[in-house]
Amino acid sequence: MRYLNLQEVQTMHDDIIDEIGGLKGSNPTQIALLDSVLTQIQNDEYYPSFIDKLTHLVFACVKFHPFSDGNKRTAIYIAKAFIIINYPDSLPLDFYQRLED
Repeated sequence: MRYLNLQEVQTMHDDIIDEIGGLKGSNPTQIALLDSVLTQIQNDEYYPSFIDKLTHLVFACVKFHPFSDGNKRTAIYIAKAFIIINYPDSLPLDFYQRLED
C-alpha cells in the first residue's frame, strides 16, 4: 500500500488554497499531530483495513485542524488522493459530493 507523507499533504493543501482561496500555513503543533497520523495509519494492527486507514486520516485532518484554513477541503482532497494511489477503480465519480454530504 502506498501512503501519503506530510510534504505531499502540505502541497495538496497549498494547491487547494491557490485554487479556491484562503489562508496558507499551518499550526506547528497540530501539523505534527497530522504527521503522526500519517505514520500511524501504516500500522496494520491498529488500522487493519483500507477503510480504517482512510477514515482515521480524514477524521484526524478535520479534528486536529492542522492548517490555518481549508481543513475540511484538505481532508476530502487527501482522501481522494489516498484512494487514487491505492484503489483507483473504486473511486465514485461523485466522490466529493458524497463525502461532503
